Amino acid sequence: MLESLTCNSCGAPMQVPESARFVKCNHCGAQLAVRRERDVTFTEAVDKLTETTKSLSDQVSRLTANQEIADLDRQWELQRNDFMITGKNGRSHLPTEGTAMVGGVVAVVFGGFWTVMAFAITSRSPLGMAKIFPLFGLVFIAVGIFGAMHASNKASEYKRAKRRYESERARLKRK
Repeated sequence: MLESLTCNSCGAPMQVPESARFVKCNHCGAQLAVRRERDVTFTEAVDKLTETTKSLSDQVSRLTANQEIADLDRQWELQRNDFMITGKNGRSHLPTEGTAMVGGVVAVVFGGFWTVMAFAITSRSPLGMAKIFPLFGLVFIAVGIFGAMHASNKASEYKRAKRRYESERARLKRK
């Protein structure tokens, strides 16, 4: 059985089989999709559908890329917080190699000063517990060196992680 339809592109009358899903207009040559909804049957130009589909596809791609970037940013914030160092006043900051070295130098200088001063004070005392005090300076020095190395390593790890994040973010933006 044939249905009477009009071309959505040029308005020409058409006779279309009821089972047809796509047709070509004999008058203007437009590729048409036959749409059947409840009590209405009509044609729709396929190129418009293609444009709409492409537009929707582009929008979905942009939304997906933006979501990937947002997810990466959230991941980075969590990872960045893992690198934070909390100071004695409760303030958090990111580690730097310079700060690590300054902290190490301060601890070593203080440890050296402690050792020299404690040795000078206890040198005249009889052997016993007083001779232990200069050793605390050596502990300060060791802790200062270890702390500086640890903070420096953490600063280096942070730099590498930040470079990876920035590289991945740039790649997603280019996509």
